[in-house]
Amino acid sequence: MTRAPVASLALVGLLGQTGCWMSVPVLEASASPGMIPAVIAPESDAAVAAADVDEVIDDVDGGDPSALPEPSRELEVEAELVEARSAAHCGKNKVVVVMRYAVKRVLAGSYDERDLFVAHTCPEMGLPACRDGKGARVRAFRVGDVHRLQLVQGTGGGKVVDKFDDGAFGELPRYSARCGAAGS
Repeated sequence: MTRAPVASLALVGLLGQTGCWMSVPVLEASASPGMIPAVIAPESDAAVAAADVDEVIDDVDGGDPSALPEPSRELEVEAELVEARSAAHCGKNKVVVVMRYAVKRVLAGSYDERDLFVAHTCPEMGLPACRDGKGARVRAFRVGDVHRLQLVQGTGGGKVVDKFDDGAFGELPRYSARCGAAGS
């Protein structure tokens, strides 16, 4: 029994002279198990074929595989409160406090991050119950509690207290809680 040579194309990232990553097609042949893959010259027919294959893949998966879909403007999630913040009581001033949640489930909309930052208006007053009546009204914010939240992107109006606005967390969107329920 003779074994027919089989060839496949793969893309390898190399560090170019400018310090930028670039994709270079590599030809792999399985006819010889000890064979070392050879880099294909960028102007060769094989390189052009590899680029065509890469374009077809981009058309199927929407382009950049590292690009995540944009978070929805409106969300409904089930999330655990990870960090609760407090501020002076509202009184005459409308105070909005951003708190950090860990997303357990996205019920409506799209959101691909684990951390979620939610702005609560006058947190000492709890959170208004949603009209669907699912779950008990959130009366206080305690770390570890799971909340079902209906959210809209933005922090709403008032004086915003956001202790998470620097570093990596600063780049994630903020959502304002319309209403919520305790428990899951």
